[in-house]
Amino acid sequence: MKKIRFVRSALSALVIAAAILLPVSSLSATAEGSLKGTVTVVYDGDTVRVRLADRKDERVRLIGIDTPELDDAREQVRLMAFLAKRYAFSRLYQSTVELLPGPEKRDVYGRLLAYIRTADGEMFNETLVREGYAHAYLKFPFDEAWKTRLKEAESAARRSGKGLWQREPFPVIGAPEAGRHLGEIVTVRFHCLRSFKRGGFHLLEAEGAEFDAVIPFEVFKSLPGSLDFSGRTIEATGLVELYKGRPQIMIGVPVQLKRVD
Repeated sequence: MKKIRFVRSALSALVIAAAILLPVSSLSATAEGSLKGTVTVVYDGDTVRVRLADRKDERVRLIGIDTPELDDAREQVRLMAFLAKRYAFSRLYQSTVELLPGPEKRDVYGRLLAYIRTADGEMFNETLVREGYAHAYLKFPFDEAWKTRLKEAESAARRSGKGLWQREPFPVIGAPEAGRHLGEIVTVRFHCLRSFKRGGFHLLEAEGAEFDAVIPFEVFKSLPGSLDFSGRTIEATGLVELYKGRPQIMIGVPVQLKRVD
């Protein structure tokens, strides 16, 4: 009998040890397991729409993080909210991801609560916080190991001054340098060769370099002052992205664009 109890104790110890050694993502998944799909819409920094393998669409809220609100009354907060959305868009849109549900499957709005793992194995919830585009949001129950990781990621972002913690003024660069600053928040100063419409956007094309400031029509109409940008020196502030091999900054808040001549 003593031998049986000893074997059972030993087995219990092995189970506990194995649980400790499991990847945090495994501890976070529910009994239903993970889901795979393609990101079709990025609503903001912490909410996306995913088309699952069975063609069902799910609105997904990322667990453990919170990004600024796009409709905040403060323009600087709206700016950071827009930059968080653009960062998420640049990393997730049209990509295949794995969803790992948490202990609570849905929030009060019916959104699926999940961690998002990208094709390269990165947990995007943590990436957003580490890059400074989201706060660690620890109010609701989820894995304690992940709470610790997210808190540490936010502390690291604060120390390094990334994203939400980056102090203004942002670095000012010329249009020829934009391609070397992909994924960074900067101000690009350029001479506007021409201003023209393409699709649902208004583009300001830099003279002498591959770079565009891209402005949705509804944002363009809300810009203060003269909309005559051709031949002017412009400063565009935002996240440098790559579109069809050409660096650009998407403008979502009027404060991102300024004429300096």
